[in-house]
Amino acid sequence: MADAAYSFVIDGGLTRGHAVRLSETLDTILSQHDYPQAVGLLLGEAVGLSALLCSSIKYDGVFTLQIQGDGPVSTLVVNQTSEGNIRAYARFDESALNAAVKAREEQKTAAVPAYFGQGALSFMVDQKGASESYQGIIALERPTLTECVHQYFRDSEQIGTAIRLSVAPPDEGNGWRCGAVMIQKMPSAGKTSEYSGEEEIDELWRTAVILLNSATDKELTDMNLPVEKLVNRLYHLNDLQIFMPKMLKFGCRCSQEKVIEMLKSFSPQDIDDMIVDGKITVDCQFCGRRYTLTSKDLIQENK
Repeated sequence: MADAAYSFVIDGGLTRGHAVRLSETLDTILSQHDYPQAVGLLLGEAVGLSALLCSSIKYDGVFTLQIQGDGPVSTLVVNQTSEGNIRAYARFDESALNAAVKAREEQKTAAVPAYFGQGALSFMVDQKGASESYQGIIALERPTLTECVHQYFRDSEQIGTAIRLSVAPPDEGNGWRCGAVMIQKMPSAGKTSEYSGEEEIDELWRTAVILLNSATDKELTDMNLPVEKLVNRLYHLNDLQIFMPKMLKFGCRCSQEKVIEMLKSFSPQDIDDMIVDGKITVDCQFCGRRYTLTSKDLIQENK
């Protein structure tokens, strides 16, 4: 089953895990913008990480993962609703990106510093009906986005975490696809599990990480290898329990009403400057849909 997120536990609940496979959803997000491959790989990684993080928390609303830097790729944004609808976009300077790609090939530099420069990765959960939202921020100090997220869990949450993630570009009849698995050591697991010794618990965790790292990039993105079979291959000897998957799909929440609401934040002078031949044209950065409005549309909405 493609385009889904799975949760599982191993070793009697000592470790929880999450696995994600995306194909059609990711291909829709990336193909509709025709991103260069370097940007597609970065945005695909961000979408995969977002899906993993969303599967590890309970929320009713919208999860947003955002990356901002001063390099050739200035912005990546991923939104995922609690219903599993995902949308994403990237903003980049094409000429600077081409130069960065060439420099990476020559100097073998890591992706994050080469494409983002100095910046931060942040995520926020907007809960329906909540007055405050949860937010986490990570400096872009590691070679990959995946390693940046790993650093966040280690430093801020202090949760033992391991992640394997791979993004594959279109080839041999396949579109863009991503596969990812994350495991986390439960902080209170030793108090409730049948394993009483800390040494034994630590050894089980180390074994779980070694098994995760045995998953190859090909296995993670192989559409002929179901996620359940991949997880079972890794952990079938570790008291594995896999739960029902959550389906994921592309979905944009843009609408003419939301565009009009956004335009209300601009001054009358700014609105006048946007009008060309009696119309205002607004393109959704996520799905590319174009909204063409007239002054009449804005007046009617304000009545």
